[in-house]
Amino acid sequence: MTAAADLPAELSRVVWTLHRTLRQTVRPPEGEHVRPPAQVELLHLVHDRPGISVREAARALRMQPNNVSALVTLLVRDGFLERAPDPADRRAVQLRPTAKMRAGGEQVDSALHLGVAAALADLPAESRARIAAALPDLRRLAERLARDAG
Repeated sequence: MTAAADLPAELSRVVWTLHRTLRQTVRPPEGEHVRPPAQVELLHLVHDRPGISVREAARALRMQPNNVSALVTLLVRDGFLERAPDPADRRAVQLRPTAKMRAGGEQVDSALHLGVAAALADLPAESRARIAAALPDLRRLAERLARDAG
């Protein structure tokens, strides 16, 4: 059992390793190249919040708006995002996922979920139950960390 004093360090290491391993196991859709993490984060954000503005995306990602704007330009060029005029403010744009992004995201998510499902299946039932039981607390921890960082 991990000592309470070691918990933050051990949890950080395990989560970081899990994150890195998941990123390494995911392959881009056929004909696409691996995207830098900042692009992937922006794609996830737009998927979760279609219609988000560049400024809102920059705030959510803790990036400078001009850097997000540069990412948007690349992702629009590559057919993953579209810019739409904001009906409330014609000077602003809303970011929306394209069909290409949705299809590619579904493909990547499906492969990722299959990989995680296979790895979980190799674990004992008790381990799977403990992981499932920990998910609500891990979500709350992530929300707290995000709130503190904001």
